[in-house]
Amino acid sequence: MPNLFAQFVLYAYPLVVIVLFRRLPVPQALVWSIMGGYLFLPERTGIDFPLLPELNKILIPSLSAAIMCYLAPNPPLRQPAATDRAPQTNGRSARSATATDRPRRPSMAANLCLVVLFVTPVGVALTNTDWVFFGPRVIPGIRLYDVFAMILHTGVMLLPFLLARRHLGTDEAHMSLLWAFVTAGLFYSLLILVEVRLSPQLHNWIYGFHSHDFLQHVRRGGYRPMVFIQHGLRVGIFMSMVVLAAFTLYKIRAASKPQTGRIPQKNTAETTDKGMPIYVGLYLLAILFIAKAVGAFLIALIFLPVLLLTKPKHWRFVAAAGALLVLLYPMARSAGLIPVDRMYEAAAAISEERAASFGFRLENEDLLLDRVAQKPLFGWGGWGRSVVYDANTGRDISVADGMWVIVFGLSGWVGYLAQFGLLTLPVFAYFFTKSPLRHSIAGQGLCLILTANLIDLLPNSGLTPVTWMVAGALLGRFERREFKSETQTRKSAVMPSRKEHLAVATRPQASRRSMR
Repeated sequence: MPNLFAQFVLYAYPLVVIVLFRRLPVPQALVWSIMGGYLFLPERTGIDFPLLPELNKILIPSLSAAIMCYLAPNPPLRQPAATDRAPQTNGRSARSATATDRPRRPSMAANLCLVVLFVTPVGVALTNTDWVFFGPRVIPGIRLYDVFAMILHTGVMLLPFLLARRHLGTDEAHMSLLWAFVTAGLFYSLLILVEVRLSPQLHNWIYGFHSHDFLQHVRRGGYRPMVFIQHGLRVGIFMSMVVLAAFTLYKIRAASKPQTGRIPQKNTAETTDKGMPIYVGLYLLAILFIAKAVGAFLIALIFLPVLLLTKPKHWRFVAAAGALLVLLYPMARSAGLIPVDRMYEAAAAISEERAASFGFRLENEDLLLDRVAQKPLFGWGGWGRSVVYDANTGRDISVADGMWVIVFGLSGWVGYLAQFGLLTLPVFAYFFTKSPLRHSIAGQGLCLILTANLIDLLPNSGLTPVTWMVAGALLGRFERREFKSETQTRKSAVMPSRKEHLAVATRPQASRRSMR
């Protein structure tokens, strides 16, 4: 049970959010409000009111940030400085609107996914009015009360996404998000080192209880740290995202160095940022290895060569391939297209313990997929209706580890495609765009970070407010992108036409002939 200090920290967190919004710009305050709440507030602590969502570390930071974003004054449109004003040609200004003052063009696909997510509970209720019987276990059907509760739960889940879509859709906000990842990761690395040495005890020492089963975090004669997050696997994927953010900032540092013969670019958040030295990323990668999260470490190793050896415009291919794998994974898994046997053999080559854990997950996925196949459209709903029970004793005989199978069981294909479609949509948008966003180091780096988190959702359930925040920030920037026609207009306004260029080139010769 949480102690009084845990209760105090949780319910006093809105005061921290207020201070952040008074001291920092809205984008930075929003990032730190959500990320700070996820990393440092106590787990399994809150008040569960009837009908309303539980007041916990998920809702309180997001709701407090939403209120402060609403109360914060809208920033004035940025006026072009003297250095931004280019000479006018044919009465046209050379300056184009920046992402800060460019109007947002909402994505119809994203809005469709949002509508479907809020309508899905109605379909779940209409298809799950029957009662479920497993021996002595009896589970009632979905009621109108449950529909309202599911809609509220969806709103709480999507709140960080909606806030980030509105307030983090600029290059400066993307840089702030990357720096927040690395800064939080550096501080968290110290706590990880403490728990690796002394066992996962910080949550117990400060808040009075363990956030998860302690025995699950004893690994290979050592410990897997939890710090203040629900599970050590979530600590691992967060540190994997931190590592990718650190190396993205290193690439920005390398790109910002002046090179001989390089054409100077216009001032952006990336070109003016000094980035980060590579040894910071190497240190964070070592911390990730020490944290004993094998899956998260392998994901980082897969994406790091892409970050270091290729250009940002090529990162989108890897990110889109990973996002497509996540989106179509249930279909491929049901059709037997995923080589699970080879994956099991590869896990056995690494560790027998890892192979046993992987095999256990596969067996439970097969059980849950057979269960969902009975109601594939809208799933089984809540109250444990999607779980597999023993027909005689009513005992739970299945374990849902991966987030994909949890969502698939609760809301079927409709809910899964809407939720994971919304998460993968920014990655696909950055892949297909013809705008300069395909060359953005920060944007393409965040796409890789988001894809890494989504891939981890296949074996684990690490869908957090930070994940939704990154997806919302990417979508918000895409909706403020510069279209190809605007780019051509700006270039034609800055560069003289062919006739003007020929006139300027021949003018000195004509003057010399006149002097003769």
